[in-house]
Amino acid sequence: MQKFRINNFIDLRFEDGKANIYVNNQLFNHCKYIILNKDNYVGNYIANINSIDDAVEKLNSLLENLGHNPSNINPETIFWAHCSNLQTWYENNYNTNLIHSNLAFPLLKKLTEVGDLKAKRVFKEEIAKRLENSNLNVIKFLLHNNYLDYFNSEELEIVLERTTFSLTNVVTRKLKELMESTFDNYREIKDILDILLFIDLKYNQNLVIRILGQFNIKNDFHFTRFLLLHINYKEFTDYKIPYGKFLTYFEDILNWIYEKYPEIDGLLKIIDSGFMSSAFSIDEKRSYGFLSYP
Repeated sequence: MQKFRINNFIDLRFEDGKANIYVNNQLFNHCKYIILNKDNYVGNYIANINSIDDAVEKLNSLLENLGHNPSNINPETIFWAHCSNLQTWYENNYNTNLIHSNLAFPLLKKLTEVGDLKAKRVFKEEIAKRLENSNLNVIKFLLHNNYLDYFNSEELEIVLERTTFSLTNVVTRKLKELMESTFDNYREIKDILDILLFIDLKYNQNLVIRILGQFNIKNDFHFTRFLLLHINYKEFTDYKIPYGKFLTYFEDILNWIYEKYPEIDGLLKIIDSGFMSSAFSIDEKRSYGFLSYP
């Protein structure tokens, strides 16, 4: 068995053809992500990325198109690449941009629990930094795994203030792009809405209304229809939000929409009647599971 020690808390072991991480001599997890600079084209392609998370998103399709199959790489080579990555991560103060967030944050959390003072010092800083950087996949991961629960009330207020400001700008730009082809981008829009609604409902923010206020009329119409569908058919059990609070939140959004766009009154009446109306397209109904794709 080959073994590589990162520090007093972490070592990697090459076991059964894969790289396993051990924390305090207990198996933590096997490495899942590795970015290898296969050639200059790939290197140039990822030159302007901010994190490994960005790189994974961009390279998934690229590597497939170039015919780069990671399964063809020698497992021992992959092991030493993981060792190098985690060594660099440690030497750079556990910078979570350098390894995938699905590994970086659980590993930082575990290191904090076992007494790694460096990890304890940077853990919450890294959460705040990645939230403010507004990679939507990372934010979704942090929210749904309750990483904001590690902040006290004062810290959380500061983090949310910074996050909502940057996230509003990022999401507004992203949604305007997605609205150019609404039906083709339903899944991405739904993912974004999940993030916005989670933050709004759990942390008493007003992201949805802020973003609605930045749209033009054309985008507003498409987004509003989709938002109303999504809110009505989304189950919020995962958010642990009291039903009364959800109804109040929903009512505030409806009032805002109606005051700005009274012509959407017909849509609101359809909602009150239960939605199952021919006013919604086949694509919209398929998006919410009412119809299956042929």
